[in-house]
Amino acid sequence: MAENKKPPASELVAVFGEMFRAVARPAITITFAAVIAQAVTQGIPVPQWFLALAIPCITWWFAERTVQHIREKKGE
Repeated sequence: MAENKKPPASELVAVFGEMFRAVARPAITITFAAVIAQAVTQGIPVPQWFLALAIPCITWWFAERTVQHIREKKGE
């Protein structure tokens, strides 16, 4: 009889983390971009804390994805 082996907890955490990133990253980026676009087109003043959070966050994510794609291309 074959045993049902559970994957290690660290694997489950890694899978959940990747799944969470795959869902949350686009949602947060779209939200930030929509608020910034709305503010620019309608002249709404945006709080400094929002820009201080949104700009580095979006920049970090795009830079991280760019580096990941470059690494994947070099691996081919």
